[in-house]
Amino acid sequence: MDLEHRIHKLVSSKNSYIHDDCAYLSKSHQLISTDTLVENVHFDLNHFDASDIAHRLFVCSFSDIQSSGGYPEYALLNVSFPTKSFKITQQIVKFFMKLLTKYNIKLIGGDTTSSSKIYLSSTFISKQIKRSEIINRNNAKVGDGIYTLKNIGFSKLGYLSLFKKQNLNKNLLQKSKNQFLKPKIITYSSLFNRYKINSCMDISDSLYSSLKELSGQSKKKFLIDNLKDISPLLLKNLSYKKYFSLVLSSGEEFMPVFTAKLTERDIKFFKKNCINVIKIGSVQRGQGIIFTEIKNFKNNMFNHFKNTYLNL
Repeated sequence: MDLEHRIHKLVSSKNSYIHDDCAYLSKSHQLISTDTLVENVHFDLNHFDASDIAHRLFVCSFSDIQSSGGYPEYALLNVSFPTKSFKITQQIVKFFMKLLTKYNIKLIGGDTTSSSKIYLSSTFISKQIKRSEIINRNNAKVGDGIYTLKNIGFSKLGYLSLFKKQNLNKNLLQKSKNQFLKPKIITYSSLFNRYKINSCMDISDSLYSSLKELSGQSKKKFLIDNLKDISPLLLKNLSYKKYFSLVLSSGEEFMPVFTAKLTERDIKFFKKNCINVIKIGSVQRGQGIIFTEIKNFKNNMFNHFKNTYLNL
């Protein structure tokens, strides 16, 4: 068990409030999610500008709320910074406020303090949602399809392009850097409310870790047989082995991986709304994850306490 999970276990044991990607406030019928960004852990000022940092801070909690079936209504913002970093911190806050306005989310408070480097924390609170409408991680059903969205893998490739030289064509290089620095913000909560989504998780650490978590909590076997359609452009430009490693280990994609019984017509409706859903497998009786396209996958996902993400 890694350090992050050990802390999570410590605070979540016998705690009815803590709920997957979010906590659920039963009295007010709202989801709440919080995320933290730390300078030189999640960003550095040599590669990220103020808008990149604000964008990342926003999308973290925005994605968590959506993957649980809700939509954010309120936000809290906490900012800690050294005096020398006041100017860029001020810019970060301004860009964050612009995103809140764009997505109709109201800032209702926060805190500021001094620190040795920049620390940022955002908390999002959803619109009212019934407990029965929350999407859990532990409810995958036998016969469900397993789905995610198109173009996973570019975030990690962008990271590698910045911190470990990659031999890529110009178009692929720019696309991957853009996705890493400013992950695409996808609004899908209204579509999730339209269909019966049985289980879901936000892809923040990696697709592999999300699949493992959903499978484990649901106590079901996940048969994964269609990773090749997730990112055709990457498959075309990378070796077979590198492609699958990248798609499975890429973190901070901020897309959902979910299970449901969708028809082709349903998938076309998602696409009509500019969301490209890909079916990557099916839920079966049993345990664990079975990959039909690869063997001996080595998981080099993002870890806040280990420098393994550069490996591929």
